[in-house]
Amino acid sequence: MSETTSPLLTLRGVCKSFGALDVLRDIDLTMQEGEVVGLIGASGSGKSTLLRCINRLEMPTSGTVKFKDREITEDSVNMDRREIGMVFQRFHLFPHLTALQNVTLAPRKVLNTSAAEAETAGRALLAEVKLSDKADAYPAELSGGQQQRVAIARALALRPALLLFDEPTSALDPELVGEVLEVMRELARKGRTMLVATHEMGFCREVANRVLFLDGGRILEEGTPEQVFTAPKEERTREFLARVLHRG
Repeated sequence: MSETTSPLLTLRGVCKSFGALDVLRDIDLTMQEGEVVGLIGASGSGKSTLLRCINRLEMPTSGTVKFKDREITEDSVNMDRREIGMVFQRFHLFPHLTALQNVTLAPRKVLNTSAAEAETAGRALLAEVKLSDKADAYPAELSGGQQQRVAIARALALRPALLLFDEPTSALDPELVGEVLEVMRELARKGRTMLVATHEMGFCREVANRVLFLDGGRILEEGTPEQVFTAPKEERTREFLARVLHRG
């Protein structure tokens, strides 16, 4: 990661409202290539909406989102989405397609990759998420953790420059969380640029280069994991961490 290069992602003054409800308020965010940024905050703080505004699943009410120095617009969004992969809370796999078919569909349809080339790459991606033996399994035959790992492989299939994770373990049984987090750790070790909304504080502290605490649609605090988790500046951050770190 180099601070001398242009940012991969830049948000300036991003706001999002649903009617009278202000969900995001003046979000400024810059990410460099190779950075892992953790988004933490209570449910309803705006984390998912922020991710959705980046890849234009939601249109910001105001502000700009720039990716590779160009603003994401209605005209460019399809091109930009090829380079911004997203992993959702609830997998969103096609139930009538096998794991391999789920992974190879986008390269074939979007990049016009040949069936043979897509299959070779798809099998390699399933191996990367430790599911080589599940290529021919349908989603209903997979555990939640396995389905989420297929979803990660699918997000990687278009060779994105940026990966967005929207609380990828929140829909999983506790015993399945670890296998998904390990895949994400490996992606971080390989230098993938990742913006991760998560409730997994230990993972965030271990893997992220930077942590953002969202509260009421604003970035209330930002810093290294050590700064945010050990010596938060804001009282609201301290309250949130005290609650989630001592849960159970």
